[in-house]
Amino acid sequence: MKKILILENDWTLLSSLSDFLKKKGHLSYCSQSIKRAEELLKKKTFDLFLCERVLPDGDTLDLLEKMKERKLFTRVLVFSSKKSLVDRIATLKLADDFIAKPFNFTELTLKIKNILCLEKIRDQDFFENSFLSLKEDSFFTDKVNHFRPQELKILECFSKHRNFVISYETISSYVWGYKETIPLKKTISVYIRRIRIKLPNNFKIETIKNRGYRFINLKEK
Repeated sequence: MKKILILENDWTLLSSLSDFLKKKGHLSYCSQSIKRAEELLKKKTFDLFLCERVLPDGDTLDLLEKMKERKLFTRVLVFSSKKSLVDRIATLKLADDFIAKPFNFTELTLKIKNILCLEKIRDQDFFENSFLSLKEDSFFTDKVNHFRPQELKILECFSKHRNFVISYETISSYVWGYKETIPLKKTISVYIRRIRIKLPNNFKIETIKNRGYRFINLKEK
């Protein structure tokens, strides 16, 4: 059972989401305002924060900024009718994933499952091929450097193609399950930028112009 906080001002949708998550075996907490959600986040620890982007009392991204400053590393899935490329990229800079409204509950279920399943990857000692340790004291045990679910998935893809050039299509297919590079090309670049900041010095992600990226362990050169 996972504890999930839902932020949505529309009571009909909020209650539907709550009932849906309960049927899936999760414990849900509900809020119709950013202020109330912030209070709950201060008092309790949640496995997932499922939230509307824009509410009457503000933009949820402002709350996500505060969470980042306070080092509250709750997983976040944002849903919104603001789905332009600019809005999606702005959201993905702070959230783990995004889903456009109106959404299908089957798609929502898959996104929630991916986030919660990828949380387990964070707790493993190594990726599947034992290439990149996720618990090296130098970078992983510090909560500031925790990788988000999609970042972990990209790293897993890199670890399986070490020293080879990986195309945007390959990353897109591996992480999101399809091969559409537009608008995901810019989305991927946002994730890569965040991953680079968190990697230890002996790892490097090279940008190969018009082709993709290459993941290198400098100690093996």
